[in-house]
Amino acid sequence: MEYKDFIEQVEEKIQDFLPEKFADATVEIAQVIKNNDCVMDGLSIKTGENHAVPVVYLNPYFEQIQQGIDLYDVLSQIAETYQERSIGYDTDLSKITDYDSIKDKIVCKLINGETNEGFLQDKPYTKIEDLAAVYQILLDKSAEGTASVTITDSLMKTYGVTANELHSQALENMEKQPYVFKGISEFVSDVIYGNIPIEQNMDRNKAGESSPQTTEDIHDTIFVLTNADMLNGAAEILNDNTRQEIAEKIGDFYVLPSCIHETIIIPKDAGMGLDELEHMVQEVNYTQVVPEERLSDHVYEYDAKEHELFRSDREGERTRQKEERKENGHERISVKDKLEEKKKEAIEKKGEKGHQKAEKKKETSL
Repeated sequence: MEYKDFIEQVEEKIQDFLPEKFADATVEIAQVIKNNDCVMDGLSIKTGENHAVPVVYLNPYFEQIQQGIDLYDVLSQIAETYQERSIGYDTDLSKITDYDSIKDKIVCKLINGETNEGFLQDKPYTKIEDLAAVYQILLDKSAEGTASVTITDSLMKTYGVTANELHSQALENMEKQPYVFKGISEFVSDVIYGNIPIEQNMDRNKAGESSPQTTEDIHDTIFVLTNADMLNGAAEILNDNTRQEIAEKIGDFYVLPSCIHETIIIPKDAGMGLDELEHMVQEVNYTQVVPEERLSDHVYEYDAKEHELFRSDREGERTRQKEERKENGHERISVKDKLEEKKKEAIEKKGEKGHQKAEKKKETSL
């Protein structure tokens, strides 16, 4: 079966696998630009009672068809997934235009700026090296997934705020939720056994106590940083308070952009070279991470003293820029000093001339 035939079959037959309330619904399949400008086909089913509806992306389901799974089994899975995501999914979209109503729900999503040029064209974002932070309104969250709306330029204009204000609000909201920072062995164990707690209403410090960074973690050489939901958790690296807390435990560190959901943290004194780390990132990206979840092929690092996150292969450029700023600063000081010296010289000369005139006047009177 060709992909276009699969899409047609879904559009024609999906309602046969859904409850009666979907009988008169409108089935739509539309292309959506996702992360890294990946184009996905999203299924939505609209009934008269819905303000907003979930979207199920069909591309992964076609892979099952290619593996030989029966079409009707796949349609049944799609229908089941759609129903699960529909539970409690009834958001009044008119509230999205009211900034006061949604500002506490604004979150960051960290993506690659260079591979998302199409996606970013109509959206506010903050550039961090070759990465970009975009902003979403988190409408709903459950075990079945999340419902979110990405803020566009037109929506930001409606709010009457700037991208800087959106960024500040998103970081402020991030502070209210716990982050996860664990040694990779413990993290993997928690993922396998489901022990990572989701503490939605817990203070970040209390969350740290309930999910402690153990002594063993501090001496580990590879750590994972994400959020409690492990969804779009790479954005946690944007929070400087979080970065400072990590630096207090392990010193300056490298950041490996594992994917949009988490980053790998490695202390700079772990003895791993930049070439080795870049090779690690690139190998993982192209063997373990699906294209729509890739973040970057580069390695970043954090300077705790300067509170700066920067791309490691641009350290030389960063150093040169700092030296130039320093030199320019000295030039400005030198010019100022020279002006002060000239002014002082002028005053002294004026005083000398005045004194000479007084002496001449005195001599004349004699």
